Amino acid sequence: MKPLTTAGPVTALLAAGALALAASPAAAAGEEIVVFPASAAPGDGVTVKSSCEGPAERLEFTSGAFSETAEAPLVNTFGSTTARVSEDARPGAYAVTGTCTGGAATGKETVEGTFTVTGGPAPTPSGAPQTGGGGTADRGIGASAADAARGPTGAALGVLAALALLGAVGHPRLRRDAG
Repeated sequence: MKPLTTAGPVTALLAAGALALAASPAAAAGEEIVVFPASAAPGDGVTVKSSCEGPAERLEFTSGAFSETAEAPLVNTFGSTTARVSEDARPGAYAVTGTCTGGAATGKETVEGTFTVTGGPAPTPSGAPQTGGGGTADRGIGASAADAARGPTGAALGVLAALALLGAVGHPRLRRDAG
């Protein structure tokens, strides 16, 4: 029997880990700023995240779609904050720029990304649901007897009449059998 060795799989895992660390997060994601959700309606908030390599204290995110500059303090070179999409932003793709500021890094490093403004907020439902008439719809006051007999009331009366007839026929028979 051949002895089990872990050298091959361990070496492969170490090599994969080194490659993952060598590739920058921006190259892996395709953009340097992550905007979540990737599309938003005017008035919505989006989360913007990125990092600075230099000695910065915060990130300032700007976009033609944002109502104002969104600032994120850096923690271990990473910053995340919420930016508000302007109420008058038109639908389309917008660039987002992050500028590393504070300390010696002010304005020396920028990061970029994109996101999409959608056509507007989804309509908010109001009032009761608009359900259809269907087969159980009430025929209303003033419906003819023929219309009432075809509706749910007529069906319910038919079932009750059938049960009453079954009870009238079966009840005397049960009394005779019992006594």
